[in-house]
Amino acid sequence: MAQTANSDFRSSDELQATLRRSGASSVKLPLVLVLITLSMFLPEETSFFLGGLRLTLFRLILLLITPVVLLRFAQMTVSGDYRFVWSDVLVPVAGLWMFVGPTAINGLGYSLVGIGILALQFCIPYMAARVFLTERGQAVTLVRILCIAIATVGVLAIFDEFSRRWLVREIVGSVTGYHDFAGADYSDLMRGFFFRATSTLEHPILLGTACMGGLLMATTMRGALKPFMLVGSALGLVLSVSSSALSGAIVGFGALLYNKIMRNFPFRWGLALASAVVVTITIFSLHPDPLGFIINHVTLDQGTAFYRVLQWQYAGPLVMNSPILGVGATDDEWITEFALSSGLAKTIDATWLMMALQFGIPGSILIFLSYITPCSLSTDIGNKSLNLTKQERQLGFVLSLILGLVIYIGFTVYFWGSVQILIAFLSGIRAHLGALGAMPREPGLDDDE
Repeated sequence: MAQTANSDFRSSDELQATLRRSGASSVKLPLVLVLITLSMFLPEETSFFLGGLRLTLFRLILLLITPVVLLRFAQMTVSGDYRFVWSDVLVPVAGLWMFVGPTAINGLGYSLVGIGILALQFCIPYMAARVFLTERGQAVTLVRILCIAIATVGVLAIFDEFSRRWLVREIVGSVTGYHDFAGADYSDLMRGFFFRATSTLEHPILLGTACMGGLLMATTMRGALKPFMLVGSALGLVLSVSSSALSGAIVGFGALLYNKIMRNFPFRWGLALASAVVVTITIFSLHPDPLGFIINHVTLDQGTAFYRVLQWQYAGPLVMNSPILGVGATDDEWITEFALSSGLAKTIDATWLMMALQFGIPGSILIFLSYITPCSLSTDIGNKSLNLTKQERQLGFVLSLILGLVIYIGFTVYFWGSVQILIAFLSGIRAHLGALGAMPREPGLDDDE
């Protein structure tokens, strides 16, 4: 009888191990995290108006969960098993700073409405990931759903490519009656043979960035759906024809290869960082136009690179006119001055430049640090003493890599909408993994899980 029971227990353990290897998971996720994951990729054409305020389903979810998230975030930080991550402080501080400059320049009313949603999208996805990810395995399960969603978005880009229109968003807009891109000139979206698809996202660059992240995260996944995650994300990346996202993917896979080759060298990333610092100092010391040189090598299109350099040259002095508070969040004044003085379009295509313009240099630095500090607690792949499985350590490394790439391509790309939300969400997942790894290692934790 005891032998039969032991046999049943072994069979049960073997079954669970087989399910883990196949990619299946019995880990339960809070419904709110699934809703956030799926709703962030809904097209802008699903918007609806509540009075004079335009909302999407995602924004509505954020508004509804904000009180709960803030309460649980406060409770988490005073709990006995809490592990401090610097981004837990910097993300809320950056969100608060977003109100300072716009309030001083544009008034409190504009800040509450115009900046309120922006700050909400920056802070709440991060905090939601931190407070609702509470159990082992939830981060991997959540990222698996995220990879499937991104791959699906990538596959939908095929319809844009063959129709030579943003067909997916047009169909949704025909149902809802809202068209966010009315008057778009599709002839400007051809890049050689390819049409620049956007799928359900706001812009081809954002599609490419999301699919770049999805492709890198998919390398850590297991199971039958992994090929779909890889192919779907790669398809969206290619059809976006985004030079910044493509260059980011090249750097990302180069980093994965470097990490694999140098895995037995404990100081490999210190060496890589030191090399990058030396190269950067050398460029700024010897090259007559260091920023132009860097931007030219971040983008694959020389014309795009030249245009980005002009934006930095003409918008840089605007930042220095008001370095602390910025020049205001409204587009009505400074963006018109910028366009008239430069002869360029009314757009800024660089996240760090745009953040400095809207929120001052302190605001840009705070946001910059909010993307770095989620990685302040180690998830080193080779450190088996961490309270993490091998797959969780791999995922932590890839999330750190994605956040680094976001900073890298942010010098030539402005992130907003779905991708801004995605970055905040991934930051929260990475911070969770770092905090989980810093806890005492659980007895019997199987490194091959």
